[in-house]
Amino acid sequence: MSTAADDDIRADFLAEAGELVERVGGQLIELESRPDDSELLNAIFRAFHTVKGGAGFLNLGALVELCHATEDVFNALRGGRRRVDAALLDAVLQSLDQVQAMMAAVTARAEPVPAPPTLIAALHELAKAPAAPAAPEEAVLPVAPPKAAAPSDPNHISDDEFEALLDQLHGKKPAAVPTAVAAGPVPPPVAEPVAAPLAAPAVPSAAAPSPPVAAAKSEAETTVRVDTAKLDKLMNLVGELVLARNRLKALRAQAGGEAVQRAIGELDFITRGLQGAVMQIRMQPIKKVFSRFPKLARDVARGLGKQVEVELQGEDTDLDKNLVEALADPLVHMVRNSVDHGIELPAERVRRGKPPAGKLVLSARQEGDHILISVTDDGAGMDPERLREKAVEKGLLDRASAAQLSTEECLQLVCLPGFSTKEQVSDLSGRGVGMDVVMSRIKALNGSLQIESKPGHGSRLHIRVPLTLAILPALIVQCEERRYALPLAAVSDVFQLDADAIRKLDRWDVVPTRRDTLRLIPLDPWLEPLRSGPRHVVVAQVGEERYGFVVREVRGREEIVIKPLGPSLRGLAGIAGATVMPDGRVALILDFAGLVEAWKRTLGVSRG
Repeated sequence: MSTAADDDIRADFLAEAGELVERVGGQLIELESRPDDSELLNAIFRAFHTVKGGAGFLNLGALVELCHATEDVFNALRGGRRRVDAALLDAVLQSLDQVQAMMAAVTARAEPVPAPPTLIAALHELAKAPAAPAAPEEAVLPVAPPKAAAPSDPNHISDDEFEALLDQLHGKKPAAVPTAVAAGPVPPPVAEPVAAPLAAPAVPSAAAPSPPVAAAKSEAETTVRVDTAKLDKLMNLVGELVLARNRLKALRAQAGGEAVQRAIGELDFITRGLQGAVMQIRMQPIKKVFSRFPKLARDVARGLGKQVEVELQGEDTDLDKNLVEALADPLVHMVRNSVDHGIELPAERVRRGKPPAGKLVLSARQEGDHILISVTDDGAGMDPERLREKAVEKGLLDRASAAQLSTEECLQLVCLPGFSTKEQVSDLSGRGVGMDVVMSRIKALNGSLQIESKPGHGSRLHIRVPLTLAILPALIVQCEERRYALPLAAVSDVFQLDADAIRKLDRWDVVPTRRDTLRLIPLDPWLEPLRSGPRHVVVAQVGEERYGFVVREVRGREEIVIKPLGPSLRGLAGIAGATVMPDGRVALILDFAGLVEAWKRTLGVSRG
């Protein structure tokens, strides 16, 4: 077999098996609360069995041995010979960690390190526990062995076995799935018992009828794997098409003839449809990130002697694939911090009238063209006064500045570089880099982080990020000779400014509205006084407050293609990116939250 074919098969195995292993992490945590769920047991068994089959074909003996020992444990569970307990779950979770490490080695084209012999021995011991009397309806039936004769060479696999294995890796269900054999001292596969009639067998009998050919073909053609680099290139081309469409729309008034006008309208319609279709292709459910956290939280909690229950909400919320990948690390920091800093030890929780196990909730929902992700715990919460004192103690703020901070601003102190409330440095915390990393990563995604906390009742962290990093609906405004793009999702109103209505309040220029007193932020304060010339106010929601951003002219709504900033502008407060306008000029994309913070510093105020 050629090297290219080997690479393709390895990549196919890593992609399919990676999804299975990622899913198993969450399923094992579910098993802790639903130990008798036969569907869950079968799903986990099938995952290890499938990974074992692919590993056997690739001659990964260490991975085959580990998966075989683990699936034997689930055979015992499915047959009623074992019950789920803490020792069993710990061993299986360790096995999953080892599987992930071996697959990472295969990805790096390195030789996987075999699992510790003590873990293999523990799994074998768990698999051969004394049989418990089975109820009549759970009678164990043997599975008929495959009809194909076993090969004499343990490293050899027949063409039929190879085809069946590929079918299995691609999600098909052939009539008989042969057991893959790997080199090395791996115990031969045993007949796999299956509970009946409650659970369907994980490996169908050779006598089972084959699925219809048409049905199998239909299933195989419903999805196709595409290299992400190709998707990114396609998205870039769509972005350039949007820019060309915008230029043509700007020239529409100068174009002559009804036919030309109609053609431009048709191009606009087609471009919108293509843009929407490509963006949908790039979308992935956030459960690809969320699914890893129940296991992560459990591992951290057990290491600290704590108990935690993880609840996931809104797992099917879709967002840009680049965001799915970019949010993984910030969310890992936040989950670890919630378990380490927030949730108390069981004895302390009971003393405070709480259940021994803490609760951690990860939720996601779409709000307009943004995604709101929340991490909530019912732990000890954060004391704003203690945070204020720590900031002064560590020299991050002087005492006068710290005294002016509001409660919300005190909570944001945890995101300062070098800030930590831990007295001792540990593997998990104490170095003051966790939340600083979270904040910098979220800002890089044009997002924001808001923290809520109440001492004794827990904390809630909100991440707000754009739905996509590619195309953004924006309000185009003019400020003297400059044009800016304002994210449209946060804009709630636009009105002409009456200079006579402007008042002063705590250093702010404000105007009264029917709803509230609106604080004004001019986008060009250095060119002309605020009261000179006609102005418009763009009203936008920033956190819990509304602000009025004063501009010379509002030019209209437009879908813009986000371009990255150059080194000289990257990191400037209030600037999120850039875009190319229909006339070829560059406009900056502004960030409302950054503008508010920058204007507060200009005014010398800290309180909202």
